[in-house]
Amino acid sequence: MAQEAKIIALEHLVFSLLRELDGRDGIDRDEIVERALKSIQEAAYPGDPERREAAAGALKDAAILITG
Repeated sequence: MAQEAKIIALEHLVFSLLRELDGRDGIDRDEIVERALKSIQEAAYPGDPERREAAAGALKDAAILITG
């Protein structure tokens, strides 16, 4: 449960930061999300293709929540 609580806390922190940054000139939230997706696909972590696909899907779902 402690690990899940950490993940939830980090999600909320990232969402808040992205919303805050979105209001500033020259910062494109969609570009940040695209960079993160690229990082997931190119990085050694999370490892196997299934985990990469799951992580990318979770990020895409989260990006939808951020815009709401």
